[in-house]
Amino acid sequence: MPNKTISVPDDVIPVIESLDVPFSRWVTDQLRRHAAKSTTSFADQLLADAALAAGDRVPNREQVGERMEQSAPW
Repeated sequence: MPNKTISVPDDVIPVIESLDVPFSRWVTDQLRRHAAKSTTSFADQLLADAALAAGDRVPNREQVGERMEQSAPW
């Protein structure tokens, strides 16, 4: 993975230096922690996608399931 460079304000540098771990590792850990907390279930993702596609009408789980069955290739 290529290295990425970011610019930070001068007053942030002492905070970064006080982390006692490489900044890149700290950022990676924070991003992974955030991703783990914010991950939604596949069913909830389907509901969100269906709601966006439906516009004003927000479908419920049963309606999403029915649509999936209707559009299934089998």
